[in-house]
Amino acid sequence: MRRALLVLAAASSLSTSVSTAAAPDPPSYVRPVDAVVIDEFRPPATRFGPGNRGLEYGTEAGTPVLASARGYVTFAGSVAGTLHVTVLHADGIRTTYSFLQRVDVVVGQRVEQGDRVGVTDGHLHLGARRGDDYFDPATLFVAGEPQVHLVRFDDPPGEGEKGERSAISQLIGGAGAIVGRFGGAAGSVGTWIRGGGTQLLRTLDQYAQRFTPPASFIDSWWTIYQGWQRARSAADRPCTQAGAPVHPPPDRRVAVLVAGLGSHSGSSTVDQVRTDALGYASSDVLRFSYAGGRVPDPTDRFQAIATTEYSARETQADLQVAGRRLADLLEEVARSAPGTAIDVIAHSQGGVVARLALIELERRHGVEWLEQVGMLATLGSPHGGADLATAVHAWTSTESGGEALDAFSAATDQELDDDATAIAQLAETSDLVGELGDHPVPESIHAVSIAARGDVVVPVPRSRAPGMEEVVIPLIGSGAHSDLPSSAEATRELVLARAGLPPGCQSFRAALLDQATGEGISLVEDLAGASGFLLAARADVRGP
Repeated sequence: MRRALLVLAAASSLSTSVSTAAAPDPPSYVRPVDAVVIDEFRPPATRFGPGNRGLEYGTEAGTPVLASARGYVTFAGSVAGTLHVTVLHADGIRTTYSFLQRVDVVVGQRVEQGDRVGVTDGHLHLGARRGDDYFDPATLFVAGEPQVHLVRFDDPPGEGEKGERSAISQLIGGAGAIVGRFGGAAGSVGTWIRGGGTQLLRTLDQYAQRFTPPASFIDSWWTIYQGWQRARSAADRPCTQAGAPVHPPPDRRVAVLVAGLGSHSGSSTVDQVRTDALGYASSDVLRFSYAGGRVPDPTDRFQAIATTEYSARETQADLQVAGRRLADLLEEVARSAPGTAIDVIAHSQGGVVARLALIELERRHGVEWLEQVGMLATLGSPHGGADLATAVHAWTSTESGGEALDAFSAATDQELDDDATAIAQLAETSDLVGELGDHPVPESIHAVSIAARGDVVVPVPRSRAPGMEEVVIPLIGSGAHSDLPSSAEATRELVLARAGLPPGCQSFRAALLDQATGEGISLVEDLAGASGFLLAARADVRGP
């Protein structure tokens, strides 16, 4: 795709210059881990047949994985629910490190031989390919230039991030390979599934439960019951009357703003939050940079903290990496302002990144460290995933669906890449969303999730998060998602949260309308996702 190709084109141009300079002296390779090979290279004898398209090392979880040679990272993220890294080397060979617990690099980053690219989640799978062919990685570790026997992929991976995903899917096999053995239409289904793995299977199961009787009847009644209960809870909980005066706490607080998908260092919707009305000094407000550190701002008092500019491309990369970078920034802020509470205010995807940062900080220091975080406030954040992201993930698992989305992006001049790692992670059925569901926000943090009634980007049901107070404001319209941070209603709720007070009062009727509207938007978007997938899948099976 156009935007993904820009990233890979940059890496390719760099690798071309490196390849030219290094041609007289081909790179040498070292083993990525110090462990025995427990499953050697066994190319499948037939299309979609069983085999091992790489080497499997008997590593334990947490083992550092090192780059086998110098190169540039062309992929770092999730495929089929597991983490992988691919490095392009000067001789045109790509090495892929699969089934990682954590990824420590980003796309476009230059790595030296021996640099850590991640850590294992168990056994490490190493793949190697040249162009559209894969080969035995063991040949890389013999003296002299590798002499490789190339084996064709079942399907040529192609270029860009989508091509890298396809190559990784075929290297590691998966559910698609099993279905593909049957050939014909089932083989085409196998091809689709290889591109999305277990996440796609979960998505199809979710759509089936929602729209296929009798499961759909149970799902509908359960949705109605839950909506009724949530509306009753919102109307009956302790609340702050509309006219009640609210004064911000007198102590100094630092506000860290986290923007969403498609933002850049020059502009973001989260900048519209009225931090002055919340009682923050302008010098105590800084914004997180997806490239690491903070966004450049000569007016804040944190000049010792590194600044980086970022583009929309960085917001579409692995959100786990973004979460670790935000955790780094929060550590720096805590060191720069000891004893000062840190409030995190995030919009849209930024709320997901903020929660990942809290999980990372708890992993690093324990839950006690998080007592330095005074408040977490998210605005229109897809804590439960986004229906639109689920639909996009389903569509891009098919060739026809991917082409249709590419055409739409080109026609509308969108900066977002529908194959981006972040979009797949924001789908309701992703492993990342599952991880968020398993990690409630600690009780020591005053956490509030503010949603807009008519938000079509993140419907009300998807803004719920364990450990966070759910607040819905009566904002509707096509711009509800982007207008949320600057709205008077959201500002009022942020003022209340900043002061440690309960949310504004709401009638049962208004709360029920919030839930019904959100569920209706979610249902329509799921229907579009399921219908679009079926149409695209049918077109792929029929062929041109």
